[in-house]
Amino acid sequence: MLMQSTVQRSLLTLGLGLFLFSGAQAKGSEMFVCTNSEGVRTYQNSDGGDGCVPLNLNPITVVPAPKPSTNSGSQGSSSRNAGAAESAAAYDNRSAGDFNAKDDRMKILQEELRIEEGKLKSLKDEYKNGQPDRLGSERNYQKYLDRVARLEQEIMVTNDSIEILKSELIRLSK
Repeated sequence: MLMQSTVQRSLLTLGLGLFLFSGAQAKGSEMFVCTNSEGVRTYQNSDGGDGCVPLNLNPITVVPAPKPSTNSGSQGSSSRNAGAAESAAAYDNRSAGDFNAKDDRMKILQEELRIEEGKLKSLKDEYKNGQPDRLGSERNYQKYLDRVARLEQEIMVTNDSIEILKSELIRLSK
């Protein structure tokens, strides 16, 4: 018996929920949540007296989809691509010529090259041709040697990165 009443309540709640989303909200009618003495909630479209509270339902916002273009079949894909480029250009307030991927890639690589060269310069300044200054935390000579080895490794990796960036820039400039 208890199981059956729980199922009935669930079905009632589901049915009322569907009712809420169907025509009631679109018509702008007011909904009420009523709780009886046993704590059972019911949803109504009229005030049932004690235990009923108006339900604050925000209106549903509907935004229409953009209308499809009426281009013919052979021109459809090329004009869609052109339309996408034009809308992207209008969005960024730039002309379509500014969207050259090769130029953007070169700018990014030049910036990365500048960063890597700055990093290499600071590493070489710290390395001091294999004789870096000992830090106060390096009382143990092995710690000093570990830092020197780490600096040598970082300098080699940074040199490799610079060579890769330069070769990529040369390849893109052709």
